Amino acid sequence: METGRSVRGWQRCVAAGLAVAITGCSSTNPYQRSARVDKPISQLGREEVRYAHAERLAGNLHGALGVLKDQRREWYESLSTQARVRAVTQIGLLGVTAAALYSGLKSGVTSDHDKRRLALAGAVGFAAYSGSTWFVNPAQEQAYVEGIRELTCAMMNIEPLRMSAVNFAQMKLERDALAEAINKLDKSLLGAEATERYPRDSKLAWAQVRVEARSALVRARKTLASSEQLADQLNNSGVTLMREGDLVFARVAARINAANKPITSPDAMVSQAAGIIGSFRSVKIDVPSESNGSGAGGGGASPTTPAGGDGGGAAAKKTAVAAGSKSLGSASMQELLAQVATLQKQQIAAAEEKALRTREDKLEADAKKKSANASEASTARKLAAETADLYAARRPLSMRLLSFAEQRKSVERNGSCVGGVSAMSISPADDAKVAQGDAYEITVSGVTAIPQVSVKGSASFEILAGGQGTSQYVVRIKVAADAKGTVEVTISDRGLATEEVQLTVSSPAAK
Repeated sequence: METGRSVRGWQRCVAAGLAVAITGCSSTNPYQRSARVDKPISQLGREEVRYAHAERLAGNLHGALGVLKDQRREWYESLSTQARVRAVTQIGLLGVTAAALYSGLKSGVTSDHDKRRLALAGAVGFAAYSGSTWFVNPAQEQAYVEGIRELTCAMMNIEPLRMSAVNFAQMKLERDALAEAINKLDKSLLGAEATERYPRDSKLAWAQVRVEARSALVRARKTLASSEQLADQLNNSGVTLMREGDLVFARVAARINAANKPITSPDAMVSQAAGIIGSFRSVKIDVPSESNGSGAGGGGASPTTPAGGDGGGAAAKKTAVAAGSKSLGSASMQELLAQVATLQKQQIAAAEEKALRTREDKLEADAKKKSANASEASTARKLAAETADLYAARRPLSMRLLSFAEQRKSVERNGSCVGGVSAMSISPADDAKVAQGDAYEITVSGVTAIPQVSVKGSASFEILAGGQGTSQYVVRIKVAADAKGTVEVTISDRGLATEEVQLTVSSPAAK
């Protein structure tokens, strides 16, 4: 009897433990959602800084990351709870079964008391098994596992937009400095060209300085526009991540809701990672080269020296000779000598006057030329200095843009989050210079389908099959005969990886 009472007591303890474990299981409410999800992103940012001692990031991204980590932790705890229920149930069933077998074999199951005891053991085992089967839901666990993976991918995909609030403020100062440098150089260049313009093919050093200034302005404006796009993405990074988190919550809830229905394979829903990637893929990255090395050629026109004449002196000489001839017959020798002396004095005076006037004209022309050269040299030095200042103001933003571009490419090649690792590579991969009417070829390798190509500028393209089966293609870019500026080529491996090449169109040489 004591053995029977001890067995019944042990059975009751097992049943009570199972009931407590099952009752406390978070599976009773499978739609787990963090209580902080619906708070404003700014409030979440303050909470993370105050309580979690997190680094303040641009766009309150630290708050969004904290909330997604909380949600991921809740799903982990739910999985852990269900695993504990499963383990306790298995151990309890083993104990109940062993006790029932021991009691039945020992007593021979002859009395009603033994039958009731065995029935109780069977009821406890059935209740434990049924409860664990009801509360431990494999479909729910799979939904949580997929949700955890998708939240982790969302946090990885947002990494290119992870910038501290201090660096974000510094970036704003850099953009303001670049805008000021652009306006300053643009104003000086317009002022210089208002007084003197050089032909496009001029080889003068002063003209080359202006060509370099124009090139610097074009590049700086591109960098400023790209940095403004990046700043907008950074400022909205927290909201972007929260929206991606909301989509993950919805997908997990849909999987749980469809537990007894055919569920879409997780591999078919893996494209959700492109949501964050696509939000900042539109940012155009400008290569931070600081000189295109091109310039216009030609020679400047030199001032002409005015040709002096002796028309006045010749006329006077002719008049004097005529007068002398007229009075030669009637004049005396003294008068003739006097006339000759007077004529010589007039010629000497005219020659001296001509020499003086020529000297004065030359001095005046030299002074004007010297003044013009000094003014042009001063203007050229000013433009060169402001061009250098513009390059210096542009350099920090260019480095930020290039860093962002590299991180963006690494995210796009993350096979665990975007459905597969892309082995696409292009050659040549660097920017290049082309001439008007040229055909530029880019070899694309490591792709399993025809790559997607887009061209922005005065050019067209065609895709040709390569020489290594279907894993290699040749993209031929046909530059228009009247193309100017740049041609931007984008090659994509069906959304898994994207490469960009910029072709600079050089003008034909002047004949």
